[in-house]
Amino acid sequence: MIKIFSYGTLWDPIIQKSVFDRTFDVDQDMDYISGWDIIRVKMYGDYYNVLIPGDSSSIIMGAIVNIPDELLELVDEYEGEEYKRISIKTMTGNDCQVYVKR
Repeated sequence: MIKIFSYGTLWDPIIQKSVFDRTFDVDQDMDYISGWDIIRVKMYGDYYNVLIPGDSSSIIMGAIVNIPDELLELVDEYEGEEYKRISIKTMTGNDCQVYVKR
């Protein structure tokens, strides 16, 4: 199981069901990361949120989505080529991964 810090659509059960034909376990409590900013980037004809390095005082709220190992490649494809996945520690101490601007 891979923990993904999601600040966008990946934590939405409607998106999960429509894209992956299933829902993922999402931690009930919200979590936070610091040192990142969200910008809007035009991709595939629409605008999407993406993380970039930011000021140390910046705080981003998100949810921890638990992705089964065998579905991680599909999640990477869903996030697209504009994103890369990196390891991060949340403000509550969760070791997880997050998608940021490539």
